[in-house]
Parts: sequence; structure tokens; C-alpha cells
Amino acid sequence: MIDVSYPYFDPNLSWLSNNYRLLLEANDETVPVRERLRFLGIYASQTKEFFRVRIPSLLAMGEVSNDIRVKLNLFPESLLEHIYETVENQLREFNDILVSGILPALADQGVHLYYRQVFAAEHSPFLRKFFVDRLFRYLQPVFMDSRRTSKMPFFESRQLYLVVRLQLKEDPEEDWYATVNVPSEPFGRFIELPESDGKRHVAFLEDVIRENLPLLFPGYTILESYAIRVERETELSVEDEYPMQITQRILKQLEKRNFIQPFQYFYESGMPLFMREYLAGKAAIPMNEFHERGHYICMQDLIKFPVLSRRLDYPYQRPVQNPDFDEKSSVFDAIQKADQLLHLPYQSYEPIVRFFNEAAIDPHVREIHVSLYKISPNSFILNSLISASRNGKRVTTYVELNTKLDIQENLQWSKKMRDAGVKIILSVPGLKVHAKMALVKRKVQKGWERYAFLGTGGFYRLTSREIVDHALLTSHRELTNELELLFGYLSTQDEPKKYKYLPFNFLQVTQFTLQKRLLDLIDREIANCNAGLKSFITIKINQLQDHILIDKLYQAGQMGVPVHVIVSESCGLISGLPSISDNITVSRHVDRYVENTRIFHFANRGNDEIFLSSCDWTHRNLHRRMDICFPVLDETLKNQMRIVLRNYANDNQKSVRLDLYQNNLRIADDSRGKLRAQEANYKLVEKIEKNGATRKVE
Repeated sequence: MIDVSYPYFDPNLSWLSNNYRLLLEANDETVPVRERLRFLGIYASQTKEFFRVRIPSLLAMGEVSNDIRVKLNLFPESLLEHIYETVENQLREFNDILVSGILPALADQGVHLYYRQVFAAEHSPFLRKFFVDRLFRYLQPVFMDSRRTSKMPFFESRQLYLVVRLQLKEDPEEDWYATVNVPSEPFGRFIELPESDGKRHVAFLEDVIRENLPLLFPGYTILESYAIRVERETELSVEDEYPMQITQRILKQLEKRNFIQPFQYFYESGMPLFMREYLAGKAAIPMNEFHERGHYICMQDLIKFPVLSRRLDYPYQRPVQNPDFDEKSSVFDAIQKADQLLHLPYQSYEPIVRFFNEAAIDPHVREIHVSLYKISPNSFILNSLISASRNGKRVTTYVELNTKLDIQENLQWSKKMRDAGVKIILSVPGLKVHAKMALVKRKVQKGWERYAFLGTGGFYRLTSREIVDHALLTSHRELTNELELLFGYLSTQDEPKKYKYLPFNFLQVTQFTLQKRLLDLIDREIANCNAGLKSFITIKINQLQDHILIDKLYQAGQMGVPVHVIVSESCGLISGLPSISDNITVSRHVDRYVENTRIFHFANRGNDEIFLSSCDWTHRNLHRRMDICFPVLDETLKNQMRIVLRNYANDNQKSVRLDLYQNNLRIADDSRGKLRAQEANYKLVEKIEKNGATRKVE
């Protein structure tokens, strides 16, 4: 039963509910088969991330005093039991989808994936040659018995291993144990084998190693082998979840109890208990840190399953050109004429590339400011910034240090930028600059011109064909002035509380105005509804967890304001609670492209307002990150966003409705035709291209 005195769905269970939505997509026979494998891979990746982030926090909360747990309505022991049972059930369904659904579908398309099968005789010569000629040099077999090695075996984090039980042929009375790394980095997880019987054949890399273990351990009889992987870089994130006062109490109590974050060892199904006990003794692994993960582990690698035929993927969608950007004229001229909104990944990313390239060489550009939440390989924007600095522009970058990324790569890029004269400002500890924004200042005869990039997503050209985002390019005076004010604040490295007042009116910023502005907007809809005026609230977001904003949405729903929340990940708001949220609907949308947009739509008596944002409604985003929210002011662009949101609201193919318990319920509405939001939004940008610079959309 749901505790109506605490009407919030647990974020851990909501995460798992979202994971299950990915399984539904993997089980959908209308989805191309390689895409179904990709959804299984995303599910595995999200489950791995769940165990890395959520489980350590829950185990830590089991160590704090009962009064804190009661105040937070958090009971870790029973919750963990529920979580493990839920994950176990999902993993069984994962395996059933793969074995009973996807593998036969692959076979129908002429592709055979060896899955717990003995290799066919015709593949043995290839497997042996591949092992000897290419794979052998990357393997590091290590005996676990101290008589054979002076050092205990070390399982490197995020590395896949085989644990092998074997016997000397001349002395079969004693078992030996050894580990072998599975070097997926140079080869990938999947190895394509020679065609036979008119089919393409693919094998897991660890199965190729298993097949050739006798070559690796001559003189031994191989008895059995099982895969294992360790996650050492777990993350304790209580600071991101709770107010500072409670967080300080929690951390103080954990320090007194000498709480140590546990490692997590994931092992292949079938590994016998005696083998796990041997590992526990030899490698000093507590038994409660072992987690079973199916017949194959690290299945997030399914995301990179080999491209064998275009029939196995979604049909190619060409990036549609935005007609307002003429290749013969400056991108700044187009922005001066009118605000420009890019709908990614449906529209081409090229205007953003041109925005930075032109800024680097334009003689009128004096300054460039940009926040870089992440640095990606071969980043076009970093090359543009380096060029700009060498061309005499004043370039300032605000970089988030992120331990999940390649530190060496960050250091290399930082050195290149500093050598070119780029000023690099690292984020304040405890305050991540998550906002996706850039400002270009040009000095012309009439004075200063300012041009801004404001996005719901970052500057990732390599993933711009995979993620749904919106990017606004604008020269709007108030917006760009306030953005310059924000960049000026960031350069001081001061905490926001030191500033009593920063005049953000058009640009809303976490730490300063955003949460209050959102509360005011919801209150306005409540007042309009009470006055009999047009009112509604539509929120499209990744995560909705902030209790203050959820309470305000509950209040709006209770007062009669229609509220529709469209999430792509977790949601703490419970829809359909009698007298609390029975005027609120929550849907979850998962489709071909990853949803990353945050769109907030308020009726405002018929003078509707639409905002785009980089901010989810979570404690972390609102209080521990620097995020932005900005209005769509151009009427043509507002109309485009109305259509985009309407498509999501009417989607009956890839949206599901969330009930009281966040079950993912398919939308069964035969009275309307089939509508799929991502397909409809692609058709929208095709209309925009067809209509040309008139900027009209029917």
C-alpha cells in the first residue's frame, strides 16, 4: 500500500520501473532486431549504474540512526530486499527475451549468435587461429594459489575475467584455480566468425577464450570456467539527494561507524558456491558482495553488437537542414533576423558547428564563453576554441571535472587549450556547471552584439544523431545580457549564497531563481483555474523527484488544473491518488532516440509560455548543479514546440502510462490513429525544411 501521508514514489523503485520499460522495448517485435539488442544493452548499462550509485547509498543509510530514516521515510533493509527481488525477476525476463525472442529473430535474418552452445566443427580452425595469432598476446593467466604466485590476484575494476577451475593431468586429485582477463578493449565483446550455411555467425569473446583454454594451460585439464567482474568505483551520493543539514548528520554518523563503501562482484550464473567461497577466501571478497547476473555478464556490450546488415537497424534518417541558415551567409546574420531553434537529432547539427567556427575567425568577435560539462574525443568545439584563441579572441571555458571520463584525455585537451591561451575555469567543488550554454560577443560600429547558444543538451556532435535535444541560438538582448551576467558570476568562483541579488528575469538559474520561478508559474495556473480561465501544465522531463515541486503539482491538480507529466526516466510523483493526484497523468516515453529534452508548458490564460531547460526537477539539479531554464519567445518557434509536445501527449505507440505503482501500462486507444512522437517530430522538421525561410508550419 502507498503511504498517502508521504505520497512520493521511491526513487530506487522508479529507476527500476524505468529499466523495465527498456525491457518492454526490447520485447517489441516491431522494433528491428539489432535495436532490440541495443535496448537490452541499455537495460544492462542502467542496471549496472543503479548498483554503482543506488546500492552503496542504501547500504550506508542502513548505518544511520532510526530517527533520520523515519524522517526520510526510508527503510533500507526491506527496500533492499524488494530491489533484489525486482532485479532478479527482471533479469529472468531479460534472459527470456533474449533467448526466446531475439535470438530466433536474429536467426530469421540470417545471423547466428552462439549463446551457451558448443562451436560447430567448421569454426574450430578459425577460432584456434584467431586465438593464437591475435588474442593470445593480450591474455594474462594468473594462478590464484599462493604457491604459484607471490601476489594475490587483483581484479581490476570494470574488467571482465574468467575464473578457471583446472587439474594437473599428472595429478588429478587436486583442484587449481586461475584467472584470465577478457581483453574486450582491442577486439570488442563480439567476434564475427566465417559464414556457413548461408548465415553470419557471432561469438562472445569469452567463449572464444574458453574454447582455447587448453592452449593457455597446457598440461592441465579444464574443469569449468565462469565470468566475473568487479565494480570498485561505487558512488556514495547522499549529498545529491538530501538537504545539507540532513546530509551532514548522515555523513557524520557514517564516519563514526567507519562505513566503507562495498565493492560489487558480478558473476555468471552457474558458478558453484564452493568456487565463490574459494574466491572469498583467496581474494578477500565478502560473500555479500557477490551478485549473480545471468548466463553472460556485462551485457551492456550488446549496445555495440556488430553491424551485420542494415535490415537489422532502424532505417536511416537524414539530418534535415534548417532553411534559415544559408550556407552563403553568416550564421550570425540568421540569428540577428530571428531566434533559431534546432530540433536534434532530426535537424542537422551543422549550424552549431558553424556558430563556433565562425566565431573563431570572425574579426568582429572579441570574446567567447562556453560551459563544457563533458569533453568528448575529437571535439569540434575544442578545436574551434583553440583556433579562436590563436586568432586573438578572449576565450573562457568552464569545465566540469568528471571522474567517469578519461582523465588522461581531459588533461591532454586542457594542456592544448592552455597552450593556445584559452582560460580554463574548473567548477566549484560541490557545484557542477551542468548548463549547456555559450556566449559570443562581437564589437561592431553600433556597439556590442551578443549571441547565445542555450541547449537542453551538450556539445556532442558524435552523439547528436542519437539523442533528442533542443538548441536555441539567439541574440535576444535581455537573454544574452543575463547570460553574460551568469558567466561573469561563474568566473568569480564564489558560492551563490554570497550574492543577495542577481537580476535574472528571462534566464532562470538554479541556485538563484529557478525553483521559485517554477513555483510561481504553477501558482499562476492555480489562480487562473480558480478564476475560470484557461489553465494547464505540461512537463516533459527526464527525472521528477523534487518534493517541493511535486507538492505544488499535487496542489495544482487538486485545484482542477490539468497536469500532464512526460518522463523518460524516474518519477517520484504518483498519479491517480484519490483526492491527491487524480487530475494528474504521468506517461513515460522510450523510443529509437534517447530522450533528453526538458520542456515546461504553462497555459497562462491562453497566452501560453514555453520554457526549455537543462535541469531535471531533482534535489541534485536544483541545489547542487548550475542549470538554466530559458523561454521560447519567437511565436513561430513556440508553435513548433506546441506541436512537439502535442505529439508526445498523443503518442500511443511508444508512450506508456504510469499507474499508482509505476507499472508501465501500454496505451490502448483504438479510437485514434497510430501516432509515434519521434516519427511525427521528424515529419515536423521536414515540413519546416519544405516551407523554407517563411518559418511557417501547418
